[in-house]
Amino acid sequence: MREKVRKYSFLLFIPAIILFGRCSPKAGNSLLNFFFDGVPENDTAQMAQLEGAGEQVDTAFVVSAELASASKQLVHTPYLERECGVCHDEKSLGSMVLAEPDLCYQCHEDYSDTYNFVHGPVAGGYCTACHNPHQSEEKSLLRLSGQELCLNCHDSEAVFQNEIHMDLGETSCMECHNPHGGDDRFIFY
Repeated sequence: MREKVRKYSFLLFIPAIILFGRCSPKAGNSLLNFFFDGVPENDTAQMAQLEGAGEQVDTAFVVSAELASASKQLVHTPYLERECGVCHDEKSLGSMVLAEPDLCYQCHEDYSDTYNFVHGPVAGGYCTACHNPHQSEEKSLLRLSGQELCLNCHDSEAVFQNEIHMDLGETSCMECHNPHGGDDRFIFY
């Protein structure tokens, strides 16, 4: 009986290693190549190919050629490269390695040091209120586009009652206002 339990435990161990090994592209691909033939190269190799071909690769928001043509998604580099451990504590069921915004500031600019007036979500450290940390169809990994993004928090009646905004139409708020901060309280560019 004990021998059967040991045998089946080992058989369950293999899929668990394969499943959890995918959080790291290097370890995941090596592990998968050990068990299976024909595992495709990871996206890091594809990025090196693009750079070698003289194509400009945006290090903050890399778009995989296949992914972009299939779904129009912009993908955050650590997510694209399956480097989950950059942001998530892999030993603690995916909790973050640091709290927001310190986690984001490891790679991105801390705007609270840049501007005299900082937009509320930025000042509060809520980057993910506007940005999706994994992927988005919107530029800069925004959760929504145009006025939709801003009017998700700002009261549309109050905004459009302002004389300046009455004939705004579909103009994006970000054409006039910097979403991170500015030198005046209206955070104009």
